[in-house]
Amino acid sequence: MNTVFFGILLVVLAGYFQLALGMEWRTAAGRIGPGFFPRFIGGIGIVLTLVALVGSLRRVEPEPEVDGPDLGRHPRTMAIVVVAAAALAAAFTVLGAVIAGALFLLGCLWLLNREHPVLNAVLGIGLSVGLYVLFQTLLNAGLPAGVLPRF
Repeated sequence: MNTVFFGILLVVLAGYFQLALGMEWRTAAGRIGPGFFPRFIGGIGIVLTLVALVGSLRRVEPEPEVDGPDLGRHPRTMAIVVVAAAALAAAFTVLGAVIAGALFLLGCLWLLNREHPVLNAVLGIGLSVGLYVLFQTLLNAGLPAGVLPRF
């Protein structure tokens, strides 16, 4: 059954990638265009699906079925992260990419990993600043600065 699933997923991703190749990957202003991320996502998705498809074809003996995944163990935590993601979406343009992203990451990391506050702070602030520099400076994507001045 896994082989059939990965085969269908591969066909869908190939169609998605074909559509992405028809889109411009750069705008006239030199920024990344609407085809940049779909090409990236489609290409990576095809590679990962091929790896999973080959792995499912090589598997000769069926895996023993366990009780199945336990999807309901942490509903409170999941609800908090969903609300935090909605708050991130609402505050992204007002506060800016760096501050909203850092607050979201710090909050989620504090919720999920309270044993390592220094690592959480480094990850929360470092990833936010790093992603802002990547998208704003290197890719020229034009993220919102919010309350911070442009740098």
